[in-house]
Order: sequence, then structure tokens, then C-alpha cells
Amino acid sequence: MSCFSPKYTSRDASQTGNALEYQERLDTHAEAPLFTSLRQFVSRHQAPFYSPGHKGGRTLDPWFRANIAALDLNNLPDTDTLHCPIGPIAEAERLIADAWGAAQSFMLVQGSTAGNITMALSALRPGDRVLVQRNAHKSVIAGLIQSGATPDWLAPYWDETFGMAHGISVATLEARLSEAPTRAVWLLHPTYYGSVADIAALSAVCRKHSVLLLVDGAHSPHFGFHPDLPVPAERNGAAGVVQSVHKIISGLSQAAVLHIDPMQLPTESVRRALQLVQTTSPHFAIMASIDLARREMVLDGYDLLQRTLELSRRARRELSAIPGITMLGPEHAAGPGSGFYGLDETKLLIGIGQLGMDGREIVKLLNRDYGIQPELAGAEHILCIVTLGNTESDIDRLVVALTQIAAQGRIERPSAIDSGMIRDLLAHPPELVLTPRDAYFAPDETVPFDQSSGRIAAEAITPYPPGIPIIMPGERLTRDVTSLLRALQNSGTPISASDPQLHTIKVVQ
Repeated sequence: MSCFSPKYTSRDASQTGNALEYQERLDTHAEAPLFTSLRQFVSRHQAPFYSPGHKGGRTLDPWFRANIAALDLNNLPDTDTLHCPIGPIAEAERLIADAWGAAQSFMLVQGSTAGNITMALSALRPGDRVLVQRNAHKSVIAGLIQSGATPDWLAPYWDETFGMAHGISVATLEARLSEAPTRAVWLLHPTYYGSVADIAALSAVCRKHSVLLLVDGAHSPHFGFHPDLPVPAERNGAAGVVQSVHKIISGLSQAAVLHIDPMQLPTESVRRALQLVQTTSPHFAIMASIDLARREMVLDGYDLLQRTLELSRRARRELSAIPGITMLGPEHAAGPGSGFYGLDETKLLIGIGQLGMDGREIVKLLNRDYGIQPELAGAEHILCIVTLGNTESDIDRLVVALTQIAAQGRIERPSAIDSGMIRDLLAHPPELVLTPRDAYFAPDETVPFDQSSGRIAAEAITPYPPGIPIIMPGERLTRDVTSLLRALQNSGTPISASDPQLHTIKVVQ
């Protein structure tokens, strides 16, 4: 017999004559909407161009794949304890550091988000000035809120051809470090789209000015295992680097690692921060997937990545031949010291602006009519991620589908987004009135979004993906910012905010 204690039980229903209502409620709770949606998605057997890199278990160890539920264990004598490892977890972390070439590494079970927050809590104190790449992920903002540091934004190199932001130039960093005392520099390596700045030269600038280099390297777990990939930040002087093991290689979602240089970030400080951030009930399957991904990369990583790069290069070559499609490639890089020094070729950024079509509508067609799921889309681009789990058949399907879609003709955009507005915002961010922490904890009120210009934001507003905030807590809202966010929301871009529909926004009183 089922029982709904907050309302009534079946016995209550029979006594009050509400049996029909009770049965309807039972029928409602017989559904499992999320599970059903996931099962339906998996049953379509789509060509996967999204993370995680194992692509539905294709690259996972067979025994591991078959026994994931059995591995949902707890902190037991045989399994070790994540917060104070002395057994197999400690040994796995030692092997991770050795494999990636880091002095010390830690397993993360709550994604790179946990690692970014941990770096902030380990390296920064309230009031510390930290230079932060403006196209940082929202988890970096979470770290700034929790640490109380004061961000000073670095404008990334803007790509007019593709309407997107890359990394930070050496000249920009050198100039900004000369302005005021700085505790740390916080950079992306690579961006969501795979572009990298000259991390070795940027690291040298940080050493020259005696500041810590913190790196959100969520999309770089594979860099150290093939010479054709960009150089890894963990081997180029960074104090701390976060990587998502599930992005390109074979970790489960939420599998990540944090690499540190203990001479710059003391081990004790990092462990203390991790105990604030990580759950005391970690999923052992996630940790085991990190362990297995490390083993796979050391033993077979070069060959697996060589095959992956060959698939990606073939896709880039054949997609480039489709009239109206432009592919971001290594040839677009701007040279040493620039904000676009190189490219992770496993990322396929497909420019579709010349087709006169909207990328989000194309993705709907790919999903519905061709059984293909990209990672994300914007108005003028589609991002596909080629990983260890992709196959020749996946590439065949993608090329055929986009060839046919491109030949169909125009798909009207729901709303045009002026990429120049995003460029200007990155170069000239809104006025920072309060630190993100002070704004987050200040008394706030909810006001109509369209009447918020001039107010100080108490929350971050983040189009997702890729998860880069347009407005940060503590910044003054302007009409340009609210107009851009409204245009993004009207175009169908999901918005991460207290009110995802942007009817209202939280501002400082």
C-alpha cells in the first residue's frame, strides 16, 4: 500500500470519498519523467558529438561498465576515504600526478567546478586582486564569491571571423600586471571551443611578477598525451590546474582532477578547502573511472588520441568542402604571444553564418531527422566534440547530414544576436561596484528585469552552454547588458539565473 503522509493515505481516501483523486495521484507518481526522457534519448542511438568522452560507454572497461551499480559503495576499510586517503585512493592520486606530470594531484567527484572553488579558497583571501579572464566559467565566479577576492577582468582576444572570444595575449597580461599589486592570474586553457593562448609565455610573465597562475583547464585532460595537442598548463608553471576527465577521455560525468604545485599552493591549504567543497559520500564509480582513464591514457593514450585526431581532421576537411560552412582550424591562429596561439583539433567549431541559417535550428534538425547530437549551438556556429569514443560512422553521419541541410535552403533565425555587443562587453565590462562576495551576501530585492538598468546585480546571469556569465554579481547593469541578455533569451538560449525566463532579476538593495 502506498502512503502520501503530507496529504492522505489510501485509508483516508476511503473514509473521505476521495478515492478517485487518490488513484489519480498514484497514477501520477507511477511516472519517472527524467528516467523516461533519458531512456528515450539512449534508445535513439544517436551519433554523439558531446561529452562525456566515453560516448555512452564505448571506451569504458567492460567489467566496469557492467558493474557500475555494484561500485556505488561508501567509505569502507577496503575502499579508502576521499577526504583523508591512505590506501587505494592515495595510490591512485599518486599515479594521476605521475601520469599528468604534476607534483601532486587530487581526485574530484563534483567536476571542475569543485576544483575551481578549491583553488580560489586555497590561493585567495578577501580583498586580494586577481586578474580573471572575462570569458571565465561560472564556477570561477563561484570561487570569487566564496573567497572574497576582487576580480579585475582581462579582455580576451576577439575573433571577428567566428564571432567568439579566445584567450589572453601576453601583452595584455603584462600591461595589466603592471597596474597594481596582484595575488593571482586566473586563465582558461583552453576555451570551450578549443582555442588556447600562449600558456608558456603567460606563465613566464606570472613568474616575472611573482603572482600565482591558476588555470581552468576543464577541457584539457588529454593535452599531455599527444604532441599534436596544445601544451598542458600543469607542466608549464601553473600553481593549480583543474581538468575534467570526462570531457575528451573516458571518465564518467563529474570526474575531474586538480593538479597543484605544492611550492605555490600548500597541500594542507588545498586539502582543507577540498573538505569544504567535496561530498563525504563520493561516488566510487566516478573515482574508479578517473583511475581507469589514467591507466588507459598512459598505456594507450597516444594511439587513441592519434585515431581521434585523424577522425577530427577528416571531419574538418570534409565539412569545409560544404558550400557555406567555415571551420575553425589551426591556420586561423594569430601567432606566439597572442590570445589565439593554437587549437585543440578534437573540437569542431562549425561556422554556419554564410548559410543564413540559425545554428540552434540546425541542431534540432540534426537531432530529429538524422540522429546526431552536437555539444551546443549558437546563432552562427555549432560545436561538435570528437573524443576517444567516436567512430568513422559518426563522422559519416555528420558530414552527410550537414551536406543535406546546407542544400535545403534558409532556416530563419528566431532573433539575430549582435556579436559586436558581446565583443564590446568583454573588452569593456560593466562597472564593478561591489566584490562578487559582497554583492552576493548584500540585502537584495527582486525587480522586473527590463527595469533593472542602473542597479547592481546580486547574481550572475549566464547563458548556457558554455556557462560564461554576461553579468557578474557586484556589476552595474546597463541597457546594453540587459538588451543582450534579452536577445539571447528570445533566441532560445537557456539562461542560468534565479529567474531563467528573465521576468525578474535579483539586485542589491
